[in-house]
Amino acid sequence: MTSGTCFAVGDFAVRLTCDDARLALTDDELARPFIVGDGRADVRIRAAWTDAPLAATGTLLFDGGDAWQLHADGADRLFTFRSATGGHLPYKSARFCADFSEGTVTLYRPLFADRRDATIDPLDYPLDELLMIHLLSQGRGVAVHGCGLLDAEGRAYVFAGQSGAGKSTLARLCAGTPGFTLLSDERLIVRTDRAHPAVYGTPWHGDARFVSAASGPLAAIFFLKHAPAHALRPVAGALAAARLFACAFLPFHDAAAVERTVGAVGRATAAVPCYELQFTPDQDVIDLLTRRAGVAV
Repeated sequence: MTSGTCFAVGDFAVRLTCDDARLALTDDELARPFIVGDGRADVRIRAAWTDAPLAATGTLLFDGGDAWQLHADGADRLFTFRSATGGHLPYKSARFCADFSEGTVTLYRPLFADRRDATIDPLDYPLDELLMIHLLSQGRGVAVHGCGLLDAEGRAYVFAGQSGAGKSTLARLCAGTPGFTLLSDERLIVRTDRAHPAVYGTPWHGDARFVSAASGPLAAIFFLKHAPAHALRPVAGALAAARLFACAFLPFHDAAAVERTVGAVGRATAAVPCYELQFTPDQDVIDLLTRRAGVAV
């Protein structure tokens, strides 16, 4: 019996079909907003079990250490995934066509024997992230480390920063403000393949666990920095692009895809004002954003 589920992240609609009801997307309260009706599908993926050991074929493009590898097998791209419990044998492989619109995920059943009664998500991390990075890197946009919010007028703001920069802290401060919608406290998608860049929430949250399937037109980008006092300093041009690029998720193995991602970063930073937001963790930072940056409440 084949079952199917559709989900949407970043305006990409993905249809997953499986040969076993035990293979299914994570169904928790944070993932649920991204499950959608069975309409258009930009990506079609089929998942199935195998009892034959999985093996990588083709030319090695990227070695992610113990976690995953990527090979080019003809025109296809083949990911293999390993875990400490599985040793050298991959527990999962994922094969995609060149534009990532079609794929198959195969799971090695013997390595899941101790989870016989559990639901297994075929697209579980890091495959979900890798799929999104490759879809975006075809000139469609960029995924970034960032907290995102929509203001009362539906405009989107990106607060970019690496781990420890204050994304979850800022998200918690903004969460109590009427009119604000938190998109994520960790990862955002910025689509630049349209007249004006747009920002999308994702299910990939940080410590504060804020997620939303909402989206809005990009209005400004802030680069977070902890400081003893609040300050807002303009950042422009190449420096703004470099700082956003430092927060981007990249397909390092593909020079052309990296170049397209650089272009997406440049389009995003050129389209809106960019600032360094120096802040200390107190509610007064909201007043700074509304007075100086035009965030509507």
